[in-house]
Amino acid sequence: MTSDPSRRAFLSAALATGMLTLAGCSTDGVEPGRFRNLPLRTFGGYAPNDTVHLAVVGDSLSVGVVGQLTGANVNGDWHDTVDLGALQFLGGWSKVGATTADMARSAKPVSGADALLIMAGTNDVAAKTVFDDSSVSIGRIVDAVRLDRVSVAMIPPSNASPQAALDFNDRLRDLAGDRGWSVVDPWRSARDDQGRWVTRYRGDGTHPNQSGYQAGTDQLVDDLAEVYLGAEPVG
Repeated sequence: MTSDPSRRAFLSAALATGMLTLAGCSTDGVEPGRFRNLPLRTFGGYAPNDTVHLAVVGDSLSVGVVGQLTGANVNGDWHDTVDLGALQFLGGWSKVGATTADMARSAKPVSGADALLIMAGTNDVAAKTVFDDSSVSIGRIVDAVRLDRVSVAMIPPSNASPQAALDFNDRLRDLAGDRGWSVVDPWRSARDDQGRWVTRYRGDGTHPNQSGYQAGTDQLVDDLAEVYLGAEPVG
């Protein structure tokens, strides 16, 4: 499984001019994310040789994000490098329907990675898993991948269990604070005040539609650039 070289070149070129752009499975409807102080692929004082290499472990939401970045439909282990200049995704483990316990059983080190992104919890909420059990599994994921720099993603809205999704995110944020992990929220623009999907991004009530995945991927990369590269979003 390999990325489209032209897509990687396009993304790198966009970053080189200070304009971060995400492509989905096609280049139609590309929406740029904009940053200050990003000349010549230098992010907030980080030169290109300070590239952050990310491993990803997650469920169907991460599968969708990987699909946006690579055009590939991953199912378990994936090793499709996504080169965004000073941010690179090197692979990991992502599977539709995976719970945090499934991820903990399957996660393993990713060669060359120096930071870990976990996108987990939606299926725990659906299964009514108590958060203490989820937190143990998330800890086991970190132990299995063996990286100290960790980011956890807030889970998306849920039309079936909106308050449960909001509660999970509150607990996840607290857990991250206790462990010294960073928090990213790809789905903030897709979540209404009640924890449900906004109409324009809603798919089946659990997942976004294609526009929602594109917006979520854009936001995720923006957030990761802020966390790891000191980039400041504009607009």
